[in-house]
Amino acid sequence: MKLNSLQNDRAAGVLVAMAAGDALGAGYEFGAPLPDGAEVTMKGGGPFGFEPAEWTDDTSMAISIAEALVESSSTPAPNSTAAQTRIVQSWTSWAAEAKDVGAQTSSVIAAARSLASTAGRSTVQAADFTAAAADFHTRTGRSGGNGSLMRTAPLALAYLDRDPAELMTQAGVISALTHADPDAQEACGRCASLFGRPF
Repeated sequence: MKLNSLQNDRAAGVLVAMAAGDALGAGYEFGAPLPDGAEVTMKGGGPFGFEPAEWTDDTSMAISIAEALVESSSTPAPNSTAAQTRIVQSWTSWAAEAKDVGAQTSSVIAAARSLASTAGRSTVQAADFTAAAADFHTRTGRSGGNGSLMRTAPLALAYLDRDPAELMTQAGVISALTHADPDAQEACGRCASLFGRPF
């Protein structure tokens, strides 16, 4: 995909604004609503002890998606199995030392690592995540959450020149790596479709 300079600036702006907004909210995560007129600063802190201007798991996981899609940009499908495997391997490495990983995502990562180990592999594959997420959904009866929605922006950028229906489908595929609930997948697809239109 070829973007002009203005489009490149907008694409960068999507990712920078996502990270900045996430870092702004990190210190207030899970806190009580602020009163009207309260000053909001990029203070850090919060329940996970974030540094000022440090983002949360949402941005960290989105960065993994962006990097994998950039690495696979020369292939016909930026959301290939190889790209998905790069994503989940990056998530697995990141989660080992992360300050915060969502409960459902953490459970899926642990289960995926177990599946890989049982198969005699030292690294996870996309199929391990998809299977672990599906099992989580079957066991709990629900896996909607918003964890997969918060990391969707990079996928939208990779599909700017593609059919919106294809983006909807692929956003669901990336969502299903940790969130098998069809509602979560649809939400990711619809949100991703909004990110790049018009661009």
